[in-house]
Amino acid sequence: MALAKEYVESLGWDNVLFDSSHDKCYCIKCYPASWSDMADAGGQKYVIPRGWARIGLHVDAAIVGVNDIWNKWIVTFHGTSLLAAKSILHNRQFCLPGDKLIDGTLLGIRPGHIPDKKHIYTSPTIAYSGLPVYSTKHDFNSSKNYCAYTVQIVLQCRQKPGSYTVQGETVNARTTRLCPFISNDDIDYYTEIRGSLVAYGLLVKVI
Repeated sequence: MALAKEYVESLGWDNVLFDSSHDKCYCIKCYPASWSDMADAGGQKYVIPRGWARIGLHVDAAIVGVNDIWNKWIVTFHGTSLLAAKSILHNRQFCLPGDKLIDGTLLGIRPGHIPDKKHIYTSPTIAYSGLPVYSTKHDFNSSKNYCAYTVQIVLQCRQKPGSYTVQGETVNARTTRLCPFISNDDIDYYTEIRGSLVAYGLLVKVI
């Protein structure tokens, strides 16, 4: 967790975006191997993001109150780039392909996805959302221990049930099982509804 926090602090993002009450570490010490690999939220299972640390994000109280997201919405993961993640948090909504990000560039469609299909993609397992094609890798040099690391980020979300479509993997995995708990045929969700997703955690993996 310490390295994850140091990395996020190094990004220089505004402190108002974060809420430490949602912090949680899923390393082997904080989340032992004997604990469950899956959990339930909103009546649906999701896979615990072992090996990642969650830096809590601020969630608007009105969104929580109106939608009761902690009890009624499921948990999903959204792999993304640093720039897109910052844009999502600053604008308080998820981006669709074609949207202008905070640096003025346009969000493109990921390689392998159908052209002109403008969707937001999530998954019930970070084994899929954390693939490098979705969660780009970044170099990080710690100023505390002077070691060099590779870092990935994924947004942990609450997602409104019934607002998305389930499909199979789109990374050409073929017979390779991407997650031991979720079938390749049910691993990818997509939606066009921005308001159906609320990010409450910035998951960080430091390697």
